Amino acid sequence: MDKAQRASAIEAAYELLGTPRSHLRVKLEQTEDAVLLHYREQTLTGVQLDESGINAASAMAVALGVNVPAAGETSEVLASTGLLHRVLAISDLDFGNPASFELANVLVNEAIDMQRSSRGRNEATPMDLGELESGQAFGPYVIEISQPDADAYIAATGDSEKLHDFSGNTHPLQLDAYVLSRLIAEIGIVENRIETVHAGQQMTVHRQATPGEMIIANYTLKSCSNRRGSIWAIFETTFVDEAGRRVAESSSTIIMMP
Repeated sequence: MDKAQRASAIEAAYELLGTPRSHLRVKLEQTEDAVLLHYREQTLTGVQLDESGINAASAMAVALGVNVPAAGETSEVLASTGLLHRVLAISDLDFGNPASFELANVLVNEAIDMQRSSRGRNEATPMDLGELESGQAFGPYVIEISQPDADAYIAATGDSEKLHDFSGNTHPLQLDAYVLSRLIAEIGIVENRIETVHAGQQMTVHRQATPGEMIIANYTLKSCSNRRGSIWAIFETTFVDEAGRRVAESSSTIIMMP
């Protein structure tokens, strides 16, 4: 990819990144003479494997939190649009100019801070139940359920009609069960050996999700009350696809008895 091709790719990439999103699955690829960054079928940017391009590729990989792939291989990662803006800027630097190294260092450090922030949201230390407050947000949680797992879940219901209705798709309750387990881990229910009852659930489905599709879930604690030593919590969940389109919403009532 020469400079003109990169400029054209970056211009199109900025249009794609115009809508802020927290998770885009991108792929860093090394070909015979270049390192390219792709989103689906679109090449976002790329650098030639000359001295400047090798420096740029290394900085891009660090910003994304991956290694530069070997020739003919790829590295995939989830990245926010904000982080990708930094990667695009890095790819367009001329490392023949010493000042570019200083600017690249700033951009890489900003990207690393974004990586840490994202990991902090998804790998939080189990919290004290006393910290739960109405309006509190949890997530985002990224879900990707394979076809075998989707089929196994549907078959486990023991209902042949359900198996027919959802054949080739992911059962919406499986999405909810998956992220609920992540939420439970984040709250610290398992680690603290808290007895829990899943007391109620409602779900609205806008469309069926397909196996292998990336779904992003965000929880909000709608209400939380203490009743005779037990904590009653109602969590509302929004499921969206990679483009931000709504897939489903759910409401779950959980009773926790410390």
